[in-house]
Amino acid sequence: MTGDAATWSSAGVLRRLQELGAELTASTGPGSVADHAMGEALTGFLDRIVGRGSGPAVDGIVRLPFLVHGMYSGEPAAAEPAAMAHVLWWVSARYLDDLSDAGPAAFTASDTHTDADRGMLAAVGIACHLSAAVLDQACRDDPARALMLRQELSRCWHRAISGQLIDLTTPAVTATAEAVLAGYRGKTGAPYAMAAAMGAALAGCDPAQVDLLRDFGERFGVLRQVVNDQRDIASRRYEDLRNGTATYMVVRYLESLSGRERGVAEKLFVGCADSAVARDEFAARLTEPAWLRAFAGIVKPLIDGLHATVDGVGGMAEYAAGLHGLIEETVNLYPEFLMGR
Repeated sequence: MTGDAATWSSAGVLRRLQELGAELTASTGPGSVADHAMGEALTGFLDRIVGRGSGPAVDGIVRLPFLVHGMYSGEPAAAEPAAMAHVLWWVSARYLDDLSDAGPAAFTASDTHTDADRGMLAAVGIACHLSAAVLDQACRDDPARALMLRQELSRCWHRAISGQLIDLTTPAVTATAEAVLAGYRGKTGAPYAMAAAMGAALAGCDPAQVDLLRDFGERFGVLRQVVNDQRDIASRRYEDLRNGTATYMVVRYLESLSGRERGVAEKLFVGCADSAVARDEFAARLTEPAWLRAFAGIVKPLIDGLHATVDGVGGMAEYAAGLHGLIEETVNLYPEFLMGR
């Protein structure tokens, strides 16, 4: 990392969130029942990060607002509230996304609907109350800036919900690449847009700069979603294939086929819902070197555009270099997919 990384590391932000979770679970004041539920959900999420191997993903979530803030202020550490709000957004969104993906299978023999309802209400509390409280506390002496940050949070949720609804209602076999990207711009682009815009706003950027960084964050979030799709294949979990999710890679692959060849591929994809053999075979198609090279070419303009934006926004060079590095780290998280330079 550039600058004084010790003051704005992922570990530091996660430590602050662990402390916040402990404070909530020990709450005795009004609303303590909600505090306990939110605290348990937050600490549970943070504990699962290690188990899921999600460290690199969380690092990208945390670093974006710090780097944006550092570019314009030279003091990235002041973006900590934006980094915390971004992680809190994902705490709630991941729970709701997992619940949506799992459906009735989310309940085990020991689960009750009360447990699920409690978790869902905790996720809503983190999204609607806790994130805003963190931002308000950081800007208690600057109500205008606090309002600006709250507006970013509200915009994020509105666009992310829209994106998630697109994801839930778009069958892969009939989806277009543009429809998938519209969903990605919402469900993953919106929170990264929020984080980048908050970093810029906290640094005192003018509205035009904030808009520019919000757009950058949205496109960076789309890239992160593309790479997250790769993770599902690389890990051999195949959750997206099992759920019939219209990922950008799947839809682009289907669009590359025609006639009988596409019909066979669509039938195989539908079979992924119930067949491990079908999932293995479809994943093998997605990881054929020729297709990986073709898909890398499709994604390249997105990557190049992100680098071009960083080059064009000005700011301090060391933090611009950090943003370039974050883009490249994202692209190379799964080098076997051949998207890196």
